[in-house]
Amino acid sequence: MTPADLDALEKELADCARDADADGDPEGRVVSLLRTHRLLGHGVPGELGGPGGDLTGLVALAARIGGACPGAGVLWVMHCQQVAILRDHAPQPLRDRVLREVAQRQLLLGSVTTEPRKGGHVLTAHAAARADGDTVTFRRAAPVVSGGAHADAFLLSLRRAPDVAPDDVLLVYADRAQCGATVLGPLDLLGMRAAGNVAMEFEGQVPAGQLIDPEGGFTRVTMRTLAPIGHLGWAACWVGAARRALRQVVELLRAGTLTRTDSAYRTLARARARIDGAEALVLAALAEHRGRSAPTGEGPDRDGARLDSPAFQILINNVKATVSQETYEAVDALLGLAGLAWGYRRDGGTDLELLFRDLRAAPLMYGNDRLAGASGRLALMDRAAQSFPGTGLDSLPRGGGDD
Repeated sequence: MTPADLDALEKELADCARDADADGDPEGRVVSLLRTHRLLGHGVPGELGGPGGDLTGLVALAARIGGACPGAGVLWVMHCQQVAILRDHAPQPLRDRVLREVAQRQLLLGSVTTEPRKGGHVLTAHAAARADGDTVTFRRAAPVVSGGAHADAFLLSLRRAPDVAPDDVLLVYADRAQCGATVLGPLDLLGMRAAGNVAMEFEGQVPAGQLIDPEGGFTRVTMRTLAPIGHLGWAACWVGAARRALRQVVELLRAGTLTRTDSAYRTLARARARIDGAEALVLAALAEHRGRSAPTGEGPDRDGARLDSPAFQILINNVKATVSQETYEAVDALLGLAGLAWGYRRDGGTDLELLFRDLRAAPLMYGNDRLAGASGRLALMDRAAQSFPGTGLDSLPRGGGDD
């Protein structure tokens, strides 16, 4: 996208964000904007008709989209997760067929990993796939599917078979017509309403060739694709939203609408420090991901194996947990500085109360306490006990004129 295209997209998303927040966007205005600007093909290789696009580009776009409308940004990132899963893990001919359709028709792909009574354990599933010759049948409920009412196809997590353990999980790709997608109703949430979150049920049958079950299973898909894209992309959305709030409060102070006091300066400085720190963590983790994703020949680290390390998984978890909390607390402080008239009122002339409500969801999306438990277990497996192996403080040059 050109800078002018991005500016136009931001304005359109910001203009529709308030309406989508009010009604939950039943008409799919957010999806229509993403489709009109041909953003749903991000990550599809050029040879399949797409624009390409790597994780760095995704993070940059997510910050702009999420800054204009956090719900739209989170929805777009989750779609990009599904595109990347198909690109990196799906079998042929499913991979090329679907990715071509995504690029040409701007299909929206829905992520179906939530499940009743599962408590957010993304690596487990209750509902099972049932193989019958060359077909697979399934029946599944999902309490939350972002953009589910408008998705053209879905990737659903299922147990491999009814008699296997809950953590033996694979993915099924299903077009909307193949999976009997039924919307049970919208979720009346405090915020993030522009993401179009709905409860759904699925019951369908697909050819066995639509199973996504690479070597290493769904755990490897999660470590190498789902978690890095999700956590870095979401975090970029939250940073973008917090920076939007910061700009609005700075403008109020510059215009004299808010009184410039020492207390106001301190609040502003602390909020900016939180946002700057959150952004720095995203950039550091993105750089680490680039280094670990670089081709390494034919050795044991090829094909992204270095992304599997406990240290990197802890880092990615820390990005989500830290950025979600820091950006929310920054906007909370900024709303307090703007006060009842300019911050808390829905018609106060700023987006602060909307951004505040949207960012309150950030620590709850795949809850931070759950991530902390996972990172604690991973810490016992990380024998180096360092967050940035090879690129942290221990890697700085020793010596120099001051030694």
